[in-house]
Amino acid sequence: AAASFTSRGDYRLAGLFQMHAPAPRAAARPLVDGCDDAVTFKSHSYSLSQAMRFAVEEINNSSALLPNVTLGYGIHDTRSEPASLHAMLRALARQGRQEVELLPTFRHYEPEAAAAIRPDSTQLALTTVAILSIFLIPEVNAAPPADKEKGSRGVMV
Repeated sequence: AAASFTSRGDYRLAGLFQMHAPAPRAAARPLVDGCDDAVTFKSHSYSLSQAMRFAVEEINNSSALLPNVTLGYGIHDTRSEPASLHAMLRALARQGRQEVELLPTFRHYEPEAAAAIRPDSTQLALTTVAILSIFLIPEVNAAPPADKEKGSRGVMV
């Protein structure tokens, strides 16, 4: 599945937000499901994605912040590990391409995303960290883990 929301820019941020609860594991192999089910919609993650969009638009509209530079974004619904992996691979693809090319050095590597905002699910964040750190993509948390055992849903400043 493609990014839910995109905007072009000189530098692009990848927003990985779990906007739908994971589907029950019924398939024998991992699938990237569609996310049209309103029952599984997570408004908190959607709000975080909209906050990211707003912040990027405010930065782009300011002449004092990042003059002559435009930020873009690709916001992805990381509903499950397969969807999260797909979103990470899209962020890692070189600009203008659809495949992730492993180069002998990271010196000339230009991924689609300059940085990533990782999911607030601990399990999905572990997968994200393991893959994006290999490619030296900086990551930030949009919020503390929202897993049931944590219970916290506040936004970190």
